[in-house]
This record gives sequence, C-alpha cells and structure tokens, in this order.
Amino acid sequence: MVMIPELLQVQRYVLTYRFSQDHLELLFNSIRASGGWNNNPSACQFQAIFRRLMVRCGVTPSETGNVAPQDNTVSLSAMEIWRTAEQHPSPFAEISAVVCDHSYLPTRFGSLVENAVVYIAGFVVRQILRKLCCDVCHASLVRDAVPSSFDESYHLLVLKNNGGLVIPSEGTVKVIRAAEGVIRRASVKQPPNVSMVTHIVREEIETEDVFLLGQHIEETQFGFDNHHSNLLSLVVSMFVKIRLHHIAKFTFVNLQKENTRKKSCKAELFQGF
Repeated sequence: MVMIPELLQVQRYVLTYRFSQDHLELLFNSIRASGGWNNNPSACQFQAIFRRLMVRCGVTPSETGNVAPQDNTVSLSAMEIWRTAEQHPSPFAEISAVVCDHSYLPTRFGSLVENAVVYIAGFVVRQILRKLCCDVCHASLVRDAVPSSFDESYHLLVLKNNGGLVIPSEGTVKVIRAAEGVIRRASVKQPPNVSMVTHIVREEIETEDVFLLGQHIEETQFGFDNHHSNLLSLVVSMFVKIRLHHIAKFTFVNLQKENTRKKSCKAELFQGF
C-alpha cells in the first residue's frame, strides 16, 4: 500500500486486488492439506508436495469446458521451470568454491560404537567365509592377529577372544563402518534397504582396493563384476541384515513399554480376587 502513491504518478489507476494474498494462502493450504493429518511437513515432504503442485499446474483446461478463467494469470509449471533453467544457466556453475550443505553427523563414531562395529565385523566375516570358495578372497577378509599398532576399536574383540573369534581385516572394518554411517543417516520413516546401502557405500569407497586384492581384481573381471565388487556386496548385505534385525527388535521393545498389560500381567488378570 505504501507504493500506491508512487504508482499513481506513472499510471492512471492501480488494481488493488493484485495485492491480495489469497493466492499465497491457497498455496499454503494446499501444502498443508497434502500432508493429511500432518500439517507441519518437513523439508523433504515440502519439496515433494511442491513438486507435485508444480506438475499439476502444467495441466491446461479444455477449451470446450463449462468453466472459464477469470483472468490470464498463469502459474509457473514444472516444465516452464525446466525450460527457464536451460535458457538461463546458474551464475554459480563455473564457481568452484560453492559451499555445499554441511553434514553435522560425526565422521568417526565413539569408542563404544567402534568396538561394536569391529566385533560385528568378525561375525559377518565368519558367515561370509562359509559361502566363499576363493582362497584369495578368504585371506582378504581376515587377519592373523590384532594390528601391531593397537587400535582402541579392537579392544572389545581382544577381551572376548579366547582363540575362536575371527579378526576382520581393516578393509572389512572400513566397509562396515561406512555401511553403519549410512544406516545412522537414514530416516526413521524410510528405513534403509540392502540395495540403497550398498549403492551409497560403493560411492564412498569408489575405486579404492579396500580388500587389498591387487591383481586378483583384473583376473576375476567379468563385465562390471569382479571379486572385489562381490565381496563388498556380501559384506554390506550381511551387515545390513543384522542391523535391520536389531532395529526391528529394538522398535518392538519400545512399543511393548507402553503396554500396561505386559508390565503388570498378573495384576491385570487377577484384579479383584
């Protein structure tokens, strides 16, 4: 409204209905209504809802229908956004110092989690060795003794080992540590699956020879697959299955805490006697 005197100096009249915030309120109402009972969507939910609304805006009405638009106002559709982005590239495309989104998750776990990861890695290797027939791959997953430069993450394994536990190699521990990080970053509403975790771990490991197979990778190369790729998939899939089982069990225990009948079973059954 402050701009009206300035606008009247260059034009004869001002359409005040153009200043109406009804369109903005309708947009927010549509976003809240798309979430069902949840009227406070998260950033990811808002992105999905807004993308769906933009796609819906691209639908044009029929010319032979019985409804006519009141004005020529057109919403920006998803296709128009895509075409506009092609015509006007981002001014930051050639700048190498663009600040990316920062992850506040710790890059290294605490000593308790590190010891648990190494201990579980030994169990994962024991299960995988039953399925492997390659001697080179066998040797790449295990090591004869704890590293000479004693790592604190092997402390639990040393305490529990009476000669029968499997000591995982550093490469195996690195792969399982990466998989654990992916699982911890996953959303509660969208639990991780084996294929997703394997894909992200592959991107983090890239072409690094974590299992120290060396020439054996080229010897077993068949298309895109080789023993290095197969070992990584086996380690990640076995570990994810163990972690998902633990997550399901922990969730079930938390749900049972709210059950008063389980807490005081006899008091509920024999009340009044």
